[in-house]
Amino acid sequence: MNSIPAVTFESAIDTQPATPELSLDDMSLSGLGPLQKLTRILLVKPYAPTPIKAESPPLGLLCLAASLREAFAETVEIKVLDMKLYRQALPNIVEVLEEFAPDIVGLSALSAEADASITMIETIKAHNPNTVTVLGGPYTHLRAGEILGKSRVDWVIDGPGDRNFPLAVSRYINGMELGDDIPGFNYRKADGSCHTITKQDFVNDLDSLPLPDWRYIDFDLYARRPNLSSTLKGKRYAMLFTSRGCPYLCNYCHDIFTKRFKFQSAERVIAEIEYLYDHFGVTEFQIIDDIFNLHKPRLKQVMHEVDRRWPGKMHFNFPNGIRADIIDDDVLDDLKLGGTYSINVAIETATPRLQTLMEKHLDIEKTRWVIDAADERGMLVYGHFMLGFPTETEEELKATADFALNSRLTQAHIFTVMPQPNTPLYDLCEQENKQATIDVTVADEGGKMTLQGVESDVSWYERAYGFPLKEFQYKLTMKFYLSPSRIWRYLRRTPLKNLPVKIGRFFYFSLGHLLFKLFPALKKF
Repeated sequence: MNSIPAVTFESAIDTQPATPELSLDDMSLSGLGPLQKLTRILLVKPYAPTPIKAESPPLGLLCLAASLREAFAETVEIKVLDMKLYRQALPNIVEVLEEFAPDIVGLSALSAEADASITMIETIKAHNPNTVTVLGGPYTHLRAGEILGKSRVDWVIDGPGDRNFPLAVSRYINGMELGDDIPGFNYRKADGSCHTITKQDFVNDLDSLPLPDWRYIDFDLYARRPNLSSTLKGKRYAMLFTSRGCPYLCNYCHDIFTKRFKFQSAERVIAEIEYLYDHFGVTEFQIIDDIFNLHKPRLKQVMHEVDRRWPGKMHFNFPNGIRADIIDDDVLDDLKLGGTYSINVAIETATPRLQTLMEKHLDIEKTRWVIDAADERGMLVYGHFMLGFPTETEEELKATADFALNSRLTQAHIFTVMPQPNTPLYDLCEQENKQATIDVTVADEGGKMTLQGVESDVSWYERAYGFPLKEFQYKLTMKFYLSPSRIWRYLRRTPLKNLPVKIGRFFYFSLGHLLFKLFPALKKF
């Protein structure tokens, strides 16, 4: 086996730096007091067309809604709008603005949603220039100055906004100076200049944050739509985000929550499960932590308590991936005991050299054992792969393909590498082929670089080396899903109600390349 760096729960906690000096740990949201006037805040998840149709509740916005409600009680009125859920186009936002008349509009954006968000902000400002516009989410990480410089957005939140956003709202509505002491809070001043800050708010005690405000969600509607996993066993599902940060140093990662691992207590996790079950009838939970299994005792405590309280009633899946090479038989048994029926493992590449290059250092043989062991326990096992790292050879591409094809994975998510700005991988791509890196980004009038999207028509790798990576990707996908043993295993373990969705995704991946060549207009849908 490959050697595994000594990253354990203890080392992940003990070796982390001290709390940033601008942390808001001493701030109590309930201590902010009421706002001087009733304030309407609209929280929006924008819609941008993507290759894979999947809608899940906007958990980040629900957390913000809860923090705002805890801080300001009845002096704030909140509306949550998930435009992805309804495939809402830009003109629909005007109707909402006219009906709700928000004082503040906050948008949460992934990189692929950046253009849609900036365009929406222009529409909001055209409708009412006095509306305060706020942008947060993964897209804003380390890009506040750039975003403020190229758009009409008023505030940019970098990192978690649970506490800095309510604090900024309190100061603004109550006529106070916004100041320069709020970590992660960047804004445009009255004179047009911009205040930016490199520190973000780091929450040491996740148990101190309120539960997400799930009252804004139509659970049944989300359950009918394709979601992150589309293998629902429960009638209703919710997402749990029980820890923040990851101590591993994968160089393609945005590192939004830093490398300092913090987690909710097992009691807090159980309390949230109990609340969702008692109030909304939720029986399936998608845990979207970066690395839920880093703290093994907590995992064991959660799963055993779920089995004790609700034996056979709850279902768990892990669509965001868990660290495979720190899993053992005990962990798999505990997951199964609690009701886990599906796990995702992020493999990326099967070659040790590239594992070192991207600083993931995954033990490939241990991961192969975990896939087999989970499959033997009747779990659906999904694998994530990335093709086209800088310097990757054709032989290394084939090695990753062979790993996927010969594995007992139920499903594979096979992506091409898209270098994200402000990551070490982006710098590696620039060093290897600067022009190719420029070509997969778009320069705006100010010369700033923004991503074309999660998946360009022509990948960075194909631009850099001329290898037809998209063709390789689609052929690999077809071979993977046409395996008779895999099809049979999948049919036996997937709920019947989800088969149409999965069949549709198979045809998208296997035939999509040909259809898009013949009918380019299909990409808009």
